[in-house]
Parts: sequence; C-alpha cells; structure tokens
Amino acid sequence: MIYLKIGLGLVCLALGANLVFLIHKWMPQIDLKILIGVVILFLLPCITFNTLFPAFYFHFFCLLLIMQLGYFLFHKPVNLFLFLIPLLLTSGILGYGIYNLHHIEPTIYTLSTDKEMESTKIVYIADLHYPTGMTPLSLTKLVDRLQKEEPDFYALGGDIVDEFTTKKEMETVFVELGKLSQVAPVYYVYGNHDNQHYSSQPVFTKEEIKKELEQNQIQVLQDTVVQTDAITLIGREDAEEKDRKSLEELAGPTEDTYKIVLDHQPIELDNCIQNDIDLQISGHTHRGQIFPLGFLSNLFRVNEHDYGIQQEQGFTQITSSGVNGWGFPLRTEGKSEYVVIHITND
Repeated sequence: MIYLKIGLGLVCLALGANLVFLIHKWMPQIDLKILIGVVILFLLPCITFNTLFPAFYFHFFCLLLIMQLGYFLFHKPVNLFLFLIPLLLTSGILGYGIYNLHHIEPTIYTLSTDKEMESTKIVYIADLHYPTGMTPLSLTKLVDRLQKEEPDFYALGGDIVDEFTTKKEMETVFVELGKLSQVAPVYYVYGNHDNQHYSSQPVFTKEEIKKELEQNQIQVLQDTVVQTDAITLIGREDAEEKDRKSLEELAGPTEDTYKIVLDHQPIELDNCIQNDIDLQISGHTHRGQIFPLGFLSNLFRVNEHDYGIQQEQGFTQITSSGVNGWGFPLRTEGKSEYVVIHITND
C-alpha cells in the first residue's frame, strides 16, 4: 500500500511540475507563486483511494505527455488544446471505466472428463472488494443473479472484502452472500486482502471474518479438503500465509475422483499437474483492471496465469478477472465477471 501511495505521489509531483511549466510558458503574465498554489490545490486529492481522482490524474498525465511530444515534434506553441484534448480523453476513459466496472457478465467454460461423475455446475466469484464501486442495492442484485444460476455449489475465491471495508460493510456483504446457501453449498477461500493486513489500522480480524461466514452458512476452507463421491474439493490458504500447507499434503494419493483446487492466486500450476489436479480456479489478477497494468503483467510474466483458461496434461487452470475492482471504482482493462463452469462426463 505504501509503495502505491509513493508511486501516486510521484506521478502527481511530476504532473504538477509539468503543469506549472506549461501554463507559465503559455501565460507568463500569471504570478508564479499563485500558479503553483492553484496547481497544488488541483492535485490535493491525488492519493485518495476508493475514488476516481488517482485514475484521473494518472490518465491525464500520460495523455498530456503524449500531446506534449506531438507539439514538440511539430514545433507547435503551447495553447488551450494541449490541456483540453487530454482532459476530454481522460473524461471519456473514466466514463468507460465506470460503465465497464458495473457491467458484470457471466463467463462460461465447459470442461469434459473421463472420470465417473455426474455433470456438475460451479459458480465462482472472486475479488468483490466490497464496497468499492458498489452499493447494498447493487450487491443484492448481484446475489439475485447468482441465485438464478442454480449451480451444484458456489465457490467464493477470496478478496470479497479488503483494507477499505468497514466492519459493518464486512457483515453486510457476508449476510447477502450467505443467501446463496439457500440454493447450494457455498465454499470460501481467503485472498491476500481479506484480513486487512495491508492496513495500518485493521478494523476486523481473520477470525471475525470466519465467524461471520460460518454464521451465514458459508464453509471456510483453509487448507481443507471436502470429499464427495465424485469430487475432491481442496480449498487452500492464501499463498501469503507462512503456515500454508503444501499441495502434496492436501491432495493425497491419486484417486479416481475429480480434484478441484480453490486457490486465490493462480500459482503452483506445475505442482497441480504433478499432483493429478484436474482443475484449479483462481482470481487475484483482475486482468490488470487499469490499463496498461494487465498488458505489462502478461508481458513480464508477473503471474503464472493472468486470465482465462489454460490446459496442459489433463490439468485446467481457470483465472477470473474478478467481479469488481480494488482501490479505484473503475475498470479500463478486462471485464467484471463471475465464472460459470460446467463439468461433463465423456
């Protein structure tokens, strides 16, 4: 968190210096001290999270630099359009990002197996980060949509809450998601944000989350195995936890059951193959959420798997971009989704 704040602060500092330079060059008659004061006031909201301001400044800065380069190459003097065009483009990008965040779509995958099992439907939801960009009403509407899917079970893949969630909001979101248990069993694995360990002043603990989940008929899987006749469901502790068990401990000997791993972060894919895992479902990546983070993540292989479906040697990895976003109430990269998985027998 502190590194992100430092990064945003540096962007705003660079933007401020650039604006002072350009405006003073355009209108040198303005007193420099007054200009600096106005620019500082303009940039004050820069490092406020859960608002549109940081995204606005970031996009405006990038577009302004591109315009400056064009002006420099074509030897154009500074004028109003140098500021107006980036401002209008930034407004358009933010408008799209707000719409895209709230436009939640189901992404459907159909898998086949030769193992003996009945056709199974799973609905997977991750990275809700309540209440970023959501209201109690939009949360209720989302739960209504999920209930209508009528799966064999729901999997909540972590980061349903985060360091910006109040205790009351944490209770609210799990009461609503608990309604899914009226349709089918609901399983939960923790993400890296759930326990607020990125916050300097956490307002609830992991134990309080677990208590709230269990009160709402949501089963918490912390390195836990749930066994049915045909499916072995392995819910893993988040990878940032030091006491996380190995997959070898959890998977056990090779069996004829269909093995599904719920792991918030899409990691240890080779380990899944070695332990005869059929399917791992993850979230965490958001597919970048803010362009060009997803593009850069994929380019530099920050995650083992960024998004979508990957199949190798009988193993399938599905990574969701998440049903919402973190920190900023918009999405300019990827889509907001919940995942529907149909597993059929050959």
